[in-house]
Amino acid sequence: MSNQLVNALYGLGGLLFGVAVHIVLQIVSRRKRKKEHWFDERYQHITSHAKAVAWNSTSIAIVVAWALIIVFEGISLPFFLMTGVYVLHNMSYLCSSVYYSNRN
Repeated sequence: MSNQLVNALYGLGGLLFGVAVHIVLQIVSRRKRKKEHWFDERYQHITSHAKAVAWNSTSIAIVVAWALIIVFEGISLPFFLMTGVYVLHNMSYLCSSVYYSNRN
């Protein structure tokens, strides 16, 4: 195996390990907070607004990254990957908007 492949495998392994640790910590902390009654209406309101701001910030970051990719890389694989991420980002927003609009 080449050094580049080994480095890529280490990187993917670290990414997967980080995701696994994050999931375990989320489960443990959520159980603890649930026992302490953290999830009231105020929490839901704050979380909803925080996610809305994060969503808008992510949209701006994706568009800026998209523009930088076009300038520095041109129309190549990274451009199409960012296009896919942007389309997925907006489609999930559309689906969740329709779902919650119909729910009320």
